[in-house]
Amino acid sequence: MFELSEEQKLIQKSIHQFAEKELAPQASHWDATEEFPWENVKKMAEVGLIGLRLPKIYGGSESDLVTTGIALEEVARFDHNCAIILCGSNITGRVLLCGSEKIKAKFLPEIAKGKYILAFGAAEPDAGSDLRAIKAIAKPRKDAWIVSGEKAMVTFAGVAHGFIVLVRTAMGREEGISCIFIERDRQGIDIQRLQGFGWRASQWGNVSFNEVKVPIQNLIGEKYNALSMLKTTVQEQRALTGLIALGTAREALDEAIKYAKIRKVFGKPLGKFEGIQFRLAEDHTSLEAARLLCYQALSLIGKKSYNASVWAAMANLIGGETAYRVVNNAMDVYGGLGYSRELPFERHLRDVKAMQIANATLKIEIGKGLFGKEFLPYT
Repeated sequence: MFELSEEQKLIQKSIHQFAEKELAPQASHWDATEEFPWENVKKMAEVGLIGLRLPKIYGGSESDLVTTGIALEEVARFDHNCAIILCGSNITGRVLLCGSEKIKAKFLPEIAKGKYILAFGAAEPDAGSDLRAIKAIAKPRKDAWIVSGEKAMVTFAGVAHGFIVLVRTAMGREEGISCIFIERDRQGIDIQRLQGFGWRASQWGNVSFNEVKVPIQNLIGEKYNALSMLKTTVQEQRALTGLIALGTAREALDEAIKYAKIRKVFGKPLGKFEGIQFRLAEDHTSLEAARLLCYQALSLIGKKSYNASVWAAMANLIGGETAYRVVNNAMDVYGGLGYSRELPFERHLRDVKAMQIANATLKIEIGKGLFGKEFLPYT
């Protein structure tokens, strides 16, 4: 039976108290203004959250995946955008560990301190689920790469100090995809901010690279090996973001239950009506089942299990689907008041909706595990 250790329970309580006190009060402000919450990022860095998965030599904590999931879930209860920032910082930091010593020494300590944010560019306007279709290209020229192409829906595009980008370094081959780090201040980078339905404080958008000159040493990992190198990182990101969605939903459900106990209709509490009570009971059950699946996925990823990819995809899928339904039902409990911007439910609903967008890719991965690679649509 899965159960948190005593140490993990203490960590959970500590982060819960921190997020409730330091992050929750301004969560709606960052959402409304669409400003990046640098103030909160620094607060999270001070308590060691930004560098959870980074090595200690770079200022990190070297936390395991389950402990990281606990942290992200608790932060997401009070500020979804801050949880996304935490996840992104730890994921991009982990990828950068495959880079040169110079890049690691310059950027990783600053990431852990909450001073630098990196963005990851994979998807393109014509390449989402099928990364083999990417067109961004890096051409070798003496001691440099010349990068051209466009990356779509890049989280943190507007504030990133650097971009970790998937590019094609050989045409017509799956193994021709490589990973390159591009500093923000290089010439030829154009950023288009997009107005988000959710994740409004994450400064996401599209990034274009027009013959950007990058040092040859900025290649991350081995040439042509990006997709294989990033396999575990993608698994971690999927399971962790599933927990982020569920953390936000958990807070919404808790608030709905509290309200159902005190809101009186026809002379008795709303929670006494079976239509309300049974729906919230079902949501609580679904939420706990989804959380267990996510933590199981993190455990399998940490053990490098052969079926970790399928579990990671399931965690992300069930996290997004369950969270959206739970938040939507919580909003309904409040009636018209729940629809207003005076309460956080409409913000929660917008934020967790983002988790459903990637469902097609997730179902492809799960289907591969169920049917085998020969049943993939592109084989």
